[in-house]
Amino acid sequence: MVAHIKKTKKIILLSFLFFILFLSTAVMTPLLLGPEFLMAGDSLKTSKEYDAIIVLSGSEERLEHATDLFNDGLTSHMILTNSTENSTTPEEAMERGVPQSAIFEEPSATSTYENATLSKDIMEEEGFESALVVTSDYHSRRTKMTFDDIYDNQIEVDYSFVSSAFDPSDGMTENEQRITFGEYVKIGVYWFRLLLE
Repeated sequence: MVAHIKKTKKIILLSFLFFILFLSTAVMTPLLLGPEFLMAGDSLKTSKEYDAIIVLSGSEERLEHATDLFNDGLTSHMILTNSTENSTTPEEAMERGVPQSAIFEEPSATSTYENATLSKDIMEEEGFESALVVTSDYHSRRTKMTFDDIYDNQIEVDYSFVSSAFDPSDGMTENEQRITFGEYVKIGVYWFRLLLE
């Protein structure tokens, strides 16, 4: 009986220590890496052609940038993820010069993970072999991590990041703090989810 109690105490103590280590890591990682880590790199500057541009919903600037790339001749197809959201509707893309015949709608995604899986389904159905993913700079680390894992070199993927109001170099506003915290939490959750697949 005494040995069982000692074993139980040991398990509880180890669990507590593991929890403290996990919590410390979760708190320290954003502090050590900083908000700049969220930005995966500079926006791609290329004249290469892609089978499709994939526009992630979330801001009007993303669609504006994607339609500029489309109109510059980088692709003849555009996949709008979460295409029912105001900033990425087919109507808005058509107003910016993208013909309806070039637009593929993906209306169901509710997360970056689903953006990747559902757009990959469209890419495979259409036989597309290369894509340029457009998202915001602060969202680029999680986007790149997710798409690279899900597309897994089966489809060539490059990225073009749109500058946003997120600029931690001049001090963090309350909104930038919220975005930073949210992105780090999501990166952790996505990393764990992708690891388990």
